[in-house]
Amino acid sequence: MGLKKSYILLIVMMAFLWANLAWADSFSSLNKKGNKAYQEAKELLQKGKKNEALEAYERALKYYRDAEIEKPESPRLSYNIGNVNYQQEKYEDALEKYYRALSVDEPENQAATYYNMGNALYRSGKYAEAIQAYQKCLDINPNDEDAKYNLEFVRKKMKEMLDREAQRQQNQQEQQQEQQKDQKSQEQEQSQQQEQKQQQQAQSQEEQEKQQQKQEQVQTKEGMTKEDAERILNALKDDEREIQKKRKRVPQTSGRKGGKDW
Repeated sequence: MGLKKSYILLIVMMAFLWANLAWADSFSSLNKKGNKAYQEAKELLQKGKKNEALEAYERALKYYRDAEIEKPESPRLSYNIGNVNYQQEKYEDALEKYYRALSVDEPENQAATYYNMGNALYRSGKYAEAIQAYQKCLDINPNDEDAKYNLEFVRKKMKEMLDREAQRQQNQQEQQQEQQKDQKSQEQEQSQQQEQKQQQQAQSQEEQEKQQQKQEQVQTKEGMTKEDAERILNALKDDEREIQKKRKRVPQTSGRKGGKDW
């Protein structure tokens, strides 16, 4: 009985070991196939065969994801998938995988992960974070010349961006000041025009009133002159009648009768 139990236990242990070995071989095989497809994609891309390279990247991604089913927490797979995402210009997805890959214990792999993170952050327009990633890479591996070059390159780009932003803000401020100046000048001009218009209206009204007063005065004088003329005419007529009356009252002087002849 004891011998049979030993055989059974040995068979179970061998089956378990075989399953683990098969699982390990499956993961390793898928990862290797993914690496091979990834390398093929890089070579195709260097030859200018972009479409074929993209297809190879898709194959590599499929192998990596199949392997990830067996080892979802593998930093190596996260790093590899992040690299494929980067080549596909899916920078946010790549960063997510790179962050997960940082759990790797090997300093060399950590430095490589920070370097790739710097590239993805730069492509995403996150210059300040990219600089930090390159600096962390150099903290681990001070001799990484690529990281040194990229660090200075991104610093220069960031300075140019900040200078452009400062210039843009200055131009915007100057434009606003100029607009305010023009608006103030326009308001002053409108105010002067309005004041001038009011003065002209007041002057015109005053002239109209004066003209009306003159017309009324002329009309009044013309009316008085006519009445005076009628009174004078009537007075003359009265005087003429009086003179005629006086003439009738004067006696007629007759000549003497029988005067001497010359």
